[in-house]
Amino acid sequence: MNRDFTETAPRITIEAEAQISDGRWLEDAREALATHGAVLLSGPIARPDAAEIVLEMIDGDLLDDAYWSTPRTGVAKKTFTATEIPGPRTIPLHSEMSYMRAWPRLVAFHALEVASAGGETTVCDIDALSARLGNVVDRFRDRGVLYRRTFQASLDVPWQKAFQTNDPDEVARIADRLGMQIDWRSDDVLVATHSAQGTIAAEDGRPIWFNQANLFHPSSLGPVRETLERLYGADKLPRNVFFGNGEPIDESDLALVQASFDACRLNMAWSKGDILVLDNMRFAHGRMPFKGKRVLHVAMSKRYEDTVRRPLFAAHQLNRP
Repeated sequence: MNRDFTETAPRITIEAEAQISDGRWLEDAREALATHGAVLLSGPIARPDAAEIVLEMIDGDLLDDAYWSTPRTGVAKKTFTATEIPGPRTIPLHSEMSYMRAWPRLVAFHALEVASAGGETTVCDIDALSARLGNVVDRFRDRGVLYRRTFQASLDVPWQKAFQTNDPDEVARIADRLGMQIDWRSDDVLVATHSAQGTIAAEDGRPIWFNQANLFHPSSLGPVRETLERLYGADKLPRNVFFGNGEPIDESDLALVQASFDACRLNMAWSKGDILVLDNMRFAHGRMPFKGKRVLHVAMSKRYEDTVRRPLFAAHQLNRP
C-alpha cells in the first residue's frame, strides 16, 4: 500500500483563514519548499482564491495556463479548477506543463470539497522515478519530445478551450509565441505540433524525467485506442507524441515509465481547507478515482524555462545569512 504524502510533507497549521493574508507562515513555507520541495498548509481555509493568495505571497509571479491540455474552468484572477475529468477515471502522474518549453515552478492545490471516497492527489518524487528509468532517461534527454494534438469536434478538449479564444487569428499569435506549428484543415480541424525538452538537469547534472510522453502517447488510451484508430485513423488521434526528430517512441519504454510512476507514487488524503504547494521540478502529481463531490482549485507561479533545476529562492528570501 502506498504511503500518505502528508506523512512526509512539511506541515504548517493555519488556525484561522485570516492568517493566510498576514504571512506569518511565509518564512517556514519558503524554507520547506527550498529543502523538501513541498509544504502543506492545513486549516479552515475556504475562500476560493486562497491558492492564488498563497503563491502570490511566496513568489508573486502568478501564471495563466495559456495552452490548456485538459478541461478546467477559471474561478478567480489566476485560479482555476483542477482538471475536470469524471470521478471514475485516474489522472496519471505528470509534471505540470512539462509538455511545453516553459512551465510553472510552483503549483498550489486547495481542497474546498473532499470526495466521500477516493480522490487522493497522487505525488511522485521525479528524482526517484528517474533513478528507476536507467538509459530511458538518457534517450529522452538526447532526443527531446515532439507533441502533436489534433483538435476536432466532440473529441478531447476543443481548440477554443485549449487556446482560450474563439479567434483563429489569436490562435496563430499564441502558437507563434509558444513555438508551435499549426495547420487548419477541413471541418474546423486544427493540428498543432511543437517540440519540448525530454528531461531537466538536477543540481548535480543528472537527467531527470520531465515531459508528458507517457500521457500523450496512444498507448495511454487503453482499450479505447483501437476504437479511436478505427474511427479517426492512427494519424488523427487527438494526441500523439514522438521523439524530437519524429522517430516513434518504443512503447516498452513508456511501459517502464508507467511502472516506475506506480512504484514511486504516494497518495495524499485531503482534509477540507488544505493547501498543498509543490515544486513542480521535484514532484509530479495526479489523481485517484473518486465518488461524491470533489472540488480542488489550482494556482501556478514562477514561470520557468531553464532546463537546469536551480534553487527556488535567493538567500535573502529565506532569511539566511
